[in-house]
Amino acid sequence: MNCIREAENYLRYYRELHQSINHASRMIVRLRMQTAPGVVSAVNIDVTGIRSSKTVNTLNQMYQLQKWQEMKDRTLEEIEKIEEALAGISQAQGCERYRDVLFMWYVERLDKDEIAEKLGYSTRQSVYDMKNKAIRKFAVALFGVIALEAI
Repeated sequence: MNCIREAENYLRYYRELHQSINHASRMIVRLRMQTAPGVVSAVNIDVTGIRSSKTVNTLNQMYQLQKWQEMKDRTLEEIEKIEEALAGISQAQGCERYRDVLFMWYVERLDKDEIAEKLGYSTRQSVYDMKNKAIRKFAVALFGVIALEAI
């Protein structure tokens, strides 16, 4: 496993993870509305009970609801891990800007000169150096000793 590449992917897709939470929430609401009891129309009463002209696939909808909820919960857990790792690397002495550089580089996808300007550096090379140090620290915070051994 290439821990640096994996850590970069976590950051690159951070924004999309948040979008997937919103999409999952909308799907959960839609499925809950579909499975909720509604007004019965076109009902015939016969010996076997009540029949409706609308086919209800409640089990399938409940399964889909469960899967969407599981996906949402798992994604929220991953986002929390990312945020904890980012907060953790920024707490160390001299590393206060690591979170900022990683966020601007991977999530906001800012131009490297713009990042240098925002951080108060005169050259792009300083930003590259800081990013390289920060992504290694982030990978170790995220993956632990496996990343440390790979660095």
